[in-house]
Amino acid sequence: MTIFNLLAGYTMIDLKLRESRDSLSTKEKQVAEYIIANKRDIQSMSIQSLAQENKVSTTTILRLCHKLGYQGFSELKIDLISSINHKSYGTFLQEDIDINDPMETINYKVSQIEKSSIEETCALVNLNVFAQANELIRKGQKIVIYGAGSSGLVAKEFEYQLIKIKKDVNCHLDYSIQFSIVNTLNENDLVIVISHSGENHECIKLLTLARELNVPTIAITKMGQSSVSSLAEIILHTTSTENISRIIPIRSKISQLTVINMLITNLFVGQYDERISKQISTRAERFSRLNSNN
Repeated sequence: MTIFNLLAGYTMIDLKLRESRDSLSTKEKQVAEYIIANKRDIQSMSIQSLAQENKVSTTTILRLCHKLGYQGFSELKIDLISSINHKSYGTFLQEDIDINDPMETINYKVSQIEKSSIEETCALVNLNVFAQANELIRKGQKIVIYGAGSSGLVAKEFEYQLIKIKKDVNCHLDYSIQFSIVNTLNENDLVIVISHSGENHECIKLLTLARELNVPTIAITKMGQSSVSSLAEIILHTTSTENISRIIPIRSKISQLTVINMLITNLFVGQYDERISKQISTRAERFSRLNSNN
């Protein structure tokens, strides 16, 4: 059994390792398993000692750190130390939904999948990166959002929420329309793509075009290396594990919705004072006009 066969509660670093497992090389997985098995010993180890213990180069360890979202080994150790006595993020749902499950069991399993997906997504949030994404959305004069399939439905929900806070935003499920719109953007605008796999060809083309035009970009995608994450300027991670058939992508969809709900709420809170001030001013003007007419 490896670290990726998680049975019960897991910590932040466990979660990051699980989410990145598909992008890790054999040597990187070896080091990852050693780290989890020797958490307390790692606290006092140097990167050179860890490399020697695993018969790998320090470059391999640094690559592992970067894939997990850390700047270096020291940052990984800080997270590791804080996680040793930290509460776990819940129970990872191993059991899949079976076609013979009764309705009550299916409903319970779905609720557990959604709950764990939300908790895991929150655990993956890098606050600095999240703040940068918020600022890009706040400043973006024109915003183009694209996603395909289930991600396209999440993209449309994101568009609707951004319209409510007065953003100039376009989200067409037709890729050719989105490509034409992106072609008109500049460095004051923003492109957001949503892709669970990180390998959607249309998302890749839009990000490539945006890069050529110097248009800022945000990707909402699973943790780990992918074509989308290598092209986007800002990456917001979602959980990648789907226990049930991808025909019903509950986990990834809930994770994506959690990310956009956090973004929208933070944007609204950031504009709250300004919006309330405008409402008060508008009401005062209306009251003044009514009194003058009377």
